[in-house]
Amino acid sequence: MNVQLLAVGARPWDYIVGHWGISFLVNRQILFDTFASFRALQKKLTQFQIDMQQIQTVVISHEHWDHIGGLWELLEHRKGLDVYLPTHATPETKLRVMESGSRVIDDNGEKMISPDIYISAEIMGGFKAGTVAEQSLVIKSERGLVIIAGCAHPGILDIVEKAKQVFGLPVYAVLGGFHLMHSGMNEVRSCAKGLTEAGVTVVAPTHCTGWRAEREFKAVFKENFISLKEGQLLQF
Repeated sequence: MNVQLLAVGARPWDYIVGHWGISFLVNRQILFDTFASFRALQKKLTQFQIDMQQIQTVVISHEHWDHIGGLWELLEHRKGLDVYLPTHATPETKLRVMESGSRVIDDNGEKMISPDIYISAEIMGGFKAGTVAEQSLVIKSERGLVIIAGCAHPGILDIVEKAKQVFGLPVYAVLGGFHLMHSGMNEVRSCAKGLTEAGVTVVAPTHCTGWRAEREFKAVFKENFISLKEGQLLQF
């Protein structure tokens, strides 16, 4: 199973220049989140020699601009995709996808989209004064589950525990956004400890995790901490 980080914005200067968000490609066919802009996403596809026509499926973790922003122009260039949205995505988003000629899949619950590749049921997370529905990608590997999170608004620990409960397997690795960039260090340390206690072996936090939190995870997980770079290919 191949997982490639296509594009990521994770530092304050990335945000300032507008290079913000995250996007992964699994087995060169499944796109998880579409970054903030199609222009940046397309540049990375070209840079890493990925044919856009190979993409069959798009999974949107949640509707925030830095995860869904590149979707609309992608749908103009790549027709007939299966687009997996959270059940509580807005009707406007669902309609816009359907009007592009692609298919919306938004039924709640875990869904297999390819052998050993699943989407979790959505979990509601807090955001500012409201809530946001978020789903994650779950891969079954020989060493356990691999979870790819967009932002982890519901809490990365809750996402891990839910996956363990649903799939009945240990979680080997957790990648993506951990949503800790505005959290205090006590919360960060508690999260890192909680992941170790949950049996997680490998972590690759980026995007909205924050550099202080990343540093703490590196101290806890040591050689099992992965500092993700754009274009990096992981095999599970």
